[in-house]
Amino acid sequence: MARQYQLRLLCVAAALSGLAWFGQSSRGVEPDGPDFSAVRIALQPDPKPAVTTKATVPVDHSRYVGVAGCAAANCHGGDGSRGVLGSEYSTWIQDDPHAKAYTDLFNETSQRMVVALRLDKPAHQAKLCLNCHGPQSDPPFDGPVAAHGALLDGVSCESCHGAASHWLGPHVRRDWRQKSAAEKAEFGFRDTKDLWTRGKVCADCHVGEPGRDVNHDLYAAGHPRLFFELSAFNANLPAHWDRKADHKREGTETSSAFEAKLWAVGQIASAEAAVDLLIHRAKNSSDDVPAFVRGGDYSHEKTIAVWPELAETGCFACHHELNSPSWRQARGYAGRKPGGSPWQSWLTPLVGDVAAKFGQADSPLTALSTEMAKPYPDRAAVVAAAVDAQRKLSELGESINGQTLSREQVKALLSGIAEHTPELAARNWDSATQSYLALVALHQSLQDMSGSEVPDAKGREINRTLEEVLGQLAFPADADSPRTFDKESIQQLQERLRAIQQSLSNGQ
Repeated sequence: MARQYQLRLLCVAAALSGLAWFGQSSRGVEPDGPDFSAVRIALQPDPKPAVTTKATVPVDHSRYVGVAGCAAANCHGGDGSRGVLGSEYSTWIQDDPHAKAYTDLFNETSQRMVVALRLDKPAHQAKLCLNCHGPQSDPPFDGPVAAHGALLDGVSCESCHGAASHWLGPHVRRDWRQKSAAEKAEFGFRDTKDLWTRGKVCADCHVGEPGRDVNHDLYAAGHPRLFFELSAFNANLPAHWDRKADHKREGTETSSAFEAKLWAVGQIASAEAAVDLLIHRAKNSSDDVPAFVRGGDYSHEKTIAVWPELAETGCFACHHELNSPSWRQARGYAGRKPGGSPWQSWLTPLVGDVAAKFGQADSPLTALSTEMAKPYPDRAAVVAAAVDAQRKLSELGESINGQTLSREQVKALLSGIAEHTPELAARNWDSATQSYLALVALHQSLQDMSGSEVPDAKGREINRTLEEVLGQLAFPADADSPRTFDKESIQQLQERLRAIQQSLSNGQ
């Protein structure tokens, strides 16, 4: 498994170079900040109920207690001599970027954003920033900002596993292992072994939720764009959990559909989070504020709900050279009319493919995407379509999560997406890159299910082609966008994707 994960890490890291989770500098150092006396305003997010699934039950009055209770050498702070189990804290604090999330709020990018957003406090004290970079509760907090020492935990154990005030004691008892996920959830403990729960927890920050909302204001101020795909992020993280156990739960240790299932569940969890945020924005935006005129006033300690929200559209649909005639016009608009914006081009291009392979004849997002593609979407129609889409996505995610995928299912999913990728590649960079990540995850899953750690000749050929696709999708060294993604590169990309499709059709 180790060599396969190294390949995933290399491919994904290079493809998404420059798209950092939490910023670009200042790891663990607190530089002198600017004088904030002349700038004003912080953010207080709207509360949202905790993530709820069959294995996640909200517990009233649960509190964060910090990582100190986890860090002892005989708990989770071991030296790794017993493997990953027992050294989870050590792995997280030394190698996991989540542990540095708070200190990123001291870097130059964060300082510039504070000035641009006219906050009255530095980023490391603003709830707008802390609800993702230094969570103190779940759902997003509405109380006083915690002490500096507590915030240094960054995105720590409780951010994913749930506020620990009720489960910290019970989880060290001998009977804890015998408790079911539902029983543990009664203490506020989230079962992240459950992939649907894992996907939804990750999406709360990496896609967003009410109170954790990276909108176009924050992007314009300098926040890195939120690129998230669950299986890639899972492969990139230094594991403080047992990867072999992950695989064994989805088959056996040597023949597992884990990668395919994680990818499919992640697609649906990400889309569901995006729809949830859309509902919040559409319901709470003010008709008195023009949709595309940004007020920038955060004085009421709340995220400004603006709808339609530019952060939900394709960035590079606007941020590109405006030439006429152009290859973009000649290519067409993928069913949209000129003037309409593609909705969620990054998160959702493959949701329909997943739905089709798991029994839904139509994508849960069809009606919503059609309405959102209009130059002037109807708010009531959008909310109705979004509520329906969220229900369908939740049902689909739970359904996939409850299955153990067969090799035939994974092959069908891979073949179907490979057939679709040449058309997606012509649509935009977002769709092309999501297609690449899907092919990597699903092809890896088939390799895992073969029982061999060494790919056969056909597998090696597909891997080489995927590396070539990766090279075409990576941003240029001096750019923060796919500046070279043009007609010629798309044609070359399509040729390589068709070669993968042909290899798969000849038998895997």
